[in-house]
Amino acid sequence: MKGNPVLRNLGMITAVAALALTQQACANGTSPQTAPETTTSAASPSLSPSPEKSTEPTTKAPTSKPPKADPKDPILAGKRQVVIAPVESFEGIVVLDEQGNLGMTDGEADRGLFVFTPHNGKFQIKTAKVGTGGEPDCLSVKTNGSQPLTAVAVACDTSKAEQLFDVVPTGKKDNNRPVYTIANRDALLRTSSSGLIFEELGDGPVITTFVLVDNGKSTLPALD
Repeated sequence: MKGNPVLRNLGMITAVAALALTQQACANGTSPQTAPETTTSAASPSLSPSPEKSTEPTTKAPTSKPPKADPKDPILAGKRQVVIAPVESFEGIVVLDEQGNLGMTDGEADRGLFVFTPHNGKFQIKTAKVGTGGEPDCLSVKTNGSQPLTAVAVACDTSKAEQLFDVVPTGKKDNNRPVYTIANRDALLRTSSSGLIFEELGDGPVITTFVLVDNGKSTLPALD
């Protein structure tokens, strides 16, 4: 082939043609290609909590509840007649005077006995003796204009909020008797220089607490 230029040119043309055909096949995608492998892996378990909101109820921190009077205590079940005595007073008991106003005395009094009758978690404070109509009276908070609230004896009526009292144990005892506060709505019963009044103390300290001294079985007629 050394001496034959025609054959030499033919060989070059053949090589060029073969290369062109190879490049065309690659351009047309006829050559098999390996696609990138797609791997689907199962989700691995997680120790972290699910980001979704929990349907479990939220546990709130316990809140302290105010103490309640013992419903099993006969004194607070309307079964006993009691004397109401302020703990902070050296002497004296709660009484009703001749005009039916609640006050204090340092001696015995005919109208110094009361019966605590429960009603829907609160108490009516009744006179231990019936009046001329054959029924007891009940203590009721009285407004006095710009003067402090006081208490008077009136006909009993459980629909009157001013006749329903909160009797709340303080957790303390005096002569082995439970000590209570007595309140009507936001006003607490307390002693003052003018006698007994009801006063809203706000954040101030409780000034007067009471013990209920058992004086025997209540003689009030049972209500139907």
